[in-house]
Amino acid sequence: MSVRILYWFSLTILPLWIGASQSSATTSLMIRNVTIIDGTGRAPVREMSLVVSDGRIAAIGAASKIKAPAGVTVIDGTGKFLIPGLWNMHAHLGAYPDASRALAAYLAQGITGIRDMASPLDDILRIRRETDEGTILGPRVVVAGPMIQGPLPFKMPLFISVNDAASGRETVRMLQGRGVDFIKMQDALPRDIYLSVAKQARESRISFVGHIPPTVLPEEASNLGQRSIEHLGGRFWGVLLGASKLEAELHADEVQLYERMVQAVNSGGSPPDLNMRAEFTRRVVESYDRQKAAGLIRKFRRNDTWQCPTLVALRTLWTGGGAQYSREDLYWADRLLALNTELVGMMQKAGVGLLAGTDLPPNTVNGSIHDELSNLVDAGLTPMQALTAATRNPAKFLGKLSTLGTVERGKFADLVLLDANPLTDIRNTRRITTVIVRDQIVPR
Repeated sequence: MSVRILYWFSLTILPLWIGASQSSATTSLMIRNVTIIDGTGRAPVREMSLVVSDGRIAAIGAASKIKAPAGVTVIDGTGKFLIPGLWNMHAHLGAYPDASRALAAYLAQGITGIRDMASPLDDILRIRRETDEGTILGPRVVVAGPMIQGPLPFKMPLFISVNDAASGRETVRMLQGRGVDFIKMQDALPRDIYLSVAKQARESRISFVGHIPPTVLPEEASNLGQRSIEHLGGRFWGVLLGASKLEAELHADEVQLYERMVQAVNSGGSPPDLNMRAEFTRRVVESYDRQKAAGLIRKFRRNDTWQCPTLVALRTLWTGGGAQYSREDLYWADRLLALNTELVGMMQKAGVGLLAGTDLPPNTVNGSIHDELSNLVDAGLTPMQALTAATRNPAKFLGKLSTLGTVERGKFADLVLLDANPLTDIRNTRRITTVIVRDQIVPR
């Protein structure tokens, strides 16, 4: 199988080769005299203290009023800033050996929660179970298992290839029976299979997320209940097509392109990549209509369709996979990516839920969750809004806001202590001194 074929089927799923670390357990600790940025949107509060007991925030108050309980581990927060633990809402932990090693690298970045968007089923369920049980230390993990994909002439552990609508429905039932948290759809899906999976997910009351296949329009995906759209639709530019004056024409071209891709894969050849070339991307850019974009964004807001843009991953699309791109290809790629960034800012202003995710291994240069937060600020979000996309928003999206996502009494003490204020410069989320998760201080 060629590198091009593998690259086409996944945006950026790479093995994660990183070292693990051991944990330091504690039943009770206190962070004293710290500035708390609680993630609710409220202004930072200085000279505060916080007590953690049995993994939850037991008390928060003025440092002058809260005294350290006997025997408690005390962390001096003077001059430091406490934020909720970060979530990476688009990651791929992979097979168990890679996943178990990756956990430490994510924790080192202050990531205390991961939405795993496609990994081998048995392996990722084992990772979720062992992190929940405390067998291994790692972020909280919610999982899709393998993503659902259309007919393929080969098998891969990250995909479940379904041949027709009936097998699509059965796959949803099987994954739900195994205990996944949600269903993930890839973009190489015939229309009838996408519709059947969406219908079964609704009937089974399990959320479905993913790319926008070239066989489906973004407004349709939203109306059918797709809970989140990844990569602004993925490499077929679903959201941008929905903002195009030529939407019907471009959509028809993409359906034909998809059919040619499938034929090439089935015959053992390399799939065409017109969707990445200037011939196509120029038309997408030049037909962009801000009024149409605003209408689509209002639809996302009404339908509560969330977006996980993964801007860091989108910027790698013309740098991998072995393809050679012309200067013109790269010029229109830059223009297209700039429009995607503009869309993210419009979504924030319109009240569309945004989630921070990377779709890249944790140690990728210029591809960490901190880089994604910087990209969100470049798109027009305030540092507070960008921080919320990695803290409160994920908890709200996952239905876990009562226990996660903000620094409030009674919630799980998933916390990150910083040396500098991220609200003055979002890049300060990198300046981590302490990470706390699952009642444990993560060694640095």
